[in-house]
Amino acid sequence: MSNAVGTKASREEEIAFLAVEQVLGVDVWLADAGADDKMPDGCLAYPGNRGRQGLVEVTSPPAERLLAEWARTKRAGQPQTESGSIPLRLNALAQVCAGMLDTRWAHQNFEKLLDQPVNERHLFLFAQQHRDGSYFYGLSDSYEDRTGEQVDDLVLPQGISDVWFRDRASRDADDPPGATELWLARFQAASDWHRYTIRIEEQQLPAPNPSVMSRDMCLT
Repeated sequence: MSNAVGTKASREEEIAFLAVEQVLGVDVWLADAGADDKMPDGCLAYPGNRGRQGLVEVTSPPAERLLAEWARTKRAGQPQTESGSIPLRLNALAQVCAGMLDTRWAHQNFEKLLDQPVNERHLFLFAQQHRDGSYFYGLSDSYEDRTGEQVDDLVLPQGISDVWFRDRASRDADDPPGATELWLARFQAASDWHRYTIRIEEQQLPAPNPSVMSRDMCLT
C-alpha cells in the first residue's frame, strides 16, 4: 500500500503511529494521509518477517459544532474556549465506550478497516471535546493511590482486534520542547484492557496546526 504523492502524516496520525510502534514493537507507516481512497491511515508490520500485518485508523468522536465555533472565534481574534457540563457516568465507562462505538461514524471506520485482508485492525481514538477526553482519562488512569473503577469488556465487531483511547499528556516544563509522557488505554479483543504510559519526543512530530486549539495542548 503506497502513500499518495506528496502526502505526510498529520500530527494526530504521527502520535498514534508512534504510540502503536512503542507498545507493540511494530513498524507503522502511512497508508492514506487523508486521501479519498478509503484506505485506513496506517499500515503495520512486525519486524523479522513474522508475517503478521495490520492497519491503523486514527480518528476522534465527531465535534463539528465545537470545531466550527473555534474556527469562528479564531477569525474574530477571540479566545477559543469550551463550556458545558459532563455527565459523571460513574462505573459506566464501558457503556460510554460501547455507545460511542455503536454510532455511524464508528461503523464507517470499522468498515474501512474490515475491507482489507490483514491480521490485525486497530482503531485509534483521540478526543477533541473535553467531555470525551474526560472519559478517556478514566479508561487510562492507573488509580495508583485510590480504588480504581472496574471497566467491563467491550464487544468489538468481528475482525476488529484493538481499540485505543488516547488520554492526557504531560510535558516537563523545564525541558521544552523535550519529551512528553502520554497515557493510553487499549482494549484488545483477545485479552481485555491494557494501560500504558509512553514517551514521545516533540522533534518526532509535525508542528501543531495553529488554526484551531486542541484540548491537549501538550501534544496538539
